[in-house]
Amino acid sequence: MFIRIFLFCFLLASINAVFAQAPEAPGKPLPPGPMQAKVKAGCLQCHNASRITEAHFSRMQWSDELDKMVGLGAVVPDADRKDLLDYLTTNFGPQKGGTKKAPKSDAAK
Repeated sequence: MFIRIFLFCFLLASINAVFAQAPEAPGKPLPPGPMQAKVKAGCLQCHNASRITEAHFSRMQWSDELDKMVGLGAVVPDADRKDLLDYLTTNFGPQKGGTKKAPKSDAAK
């Protein structure tokens, strides 16, 4: 009986550990703002936060990135696109750090 109780508790603890939310990433967190939750929900499923916080793209580059991600299956509702671009450009635009080159397109590879 003790073994069954132990195994049950171990199973519950294991399940809890699996479904616990992972931290965004070491380094800078995403700044607060009306689109922070949508960036977390849409982008951090596949990328860690540093992929975004270190980018420092122009508005056009962020727009191109959104287009690319939508092409890969990300969901970006048209109603959120402008606000999402505003959030990304304001918080992670060229003025916020060293400029990072735009990612190479698949055609250039």
